[in-house]
Amino acid sequence: MRAETETSTARGRGETISESEFQRLCDEIYRDRFEIYAFNPNTTKREALLWMILGCLISLLSITDAELQSLADSSSLDPYGDAICNLLRERAAPPFAPQPFVLELSKKIENE
Repeated sequence: MRAETETSTARGRGETISESEFQRLCDEIYRDRFEIYAFNPNTTKREALLWMILGCLISLLSITDAELQSLADSSSLDPYGDAICNLLRERAAPPFAPQPFVLELSKKIENE
């Protein structure tokens, strides 16, 4: 699995990811879903994949602990999906809406 990132000096926020790179990441995570389900068996299939996407984004985009803490919302009904969307709000270049990718992934899982 490999998503390329670029440094964003205009935002001063570190690494960024493009829409096509995020799409590729989602596709690769879905392709590896059975291994991910086995690795994280105590969650739903959707949560396992979103957890993995979030983990990959944290690594790829060099997210700091402070940034990670600001993403956490204990009252969220969709903590991983919301964290991904919040993270990409600041780190997508050029800006794009990640929600359609999360919804598409969720539908694929539901239809398995």
